[in-house]
Amino acid sequence: MSASDWTAVVGATDEVAHAYTTPPDLDACRLSYAQIDERDASVTLMFETTALPERPPPAWADRAYDTVEIYLRFTGVRGLRVKGWQLGARDAGLALSPREGTDVRVTVEAEGSYLDFTASGSTVARFRSYLSSGTSC
Repeated sequence: MSASDWTAVVGATDEVAHAYTTPPDLDACRLSYAQIDERDASVTLMFETTALPERPPPAWADRAYDTVEIYLRFTGVRGLRVKGWQLGARDAGLALSPREGTDVRVTVEAEGSYLDFTASGSTVARFRSYLSSGTSC
């Protein structure tokens, strides 16, 4: 399954699915954050996109924004493999493969960077907008 139909694999995507007619393709988004938390066996990935929603959440109505962040949290992580991690990971490709039950196999790959694991649960942990400064890190 590609990163363009990720809402069929990740849980709790109602807010994103309501805001977008077609949710952003995560392969076209910038991977700006990756957190591996060994205490609760979780991985959180944050993607940024300038693809703005057609029906933004009401809480966004009174503020200017040009960028959206989507945080995906994967729990019950096992078989974690990391091989290198470089700045180029921001442009990484994402593959989500459904497994038995709620399990999902996650692979993030870019030149010099590789992250792979299986998770027993997944959710949209945060969905927010902000006004970018227009500079790139």
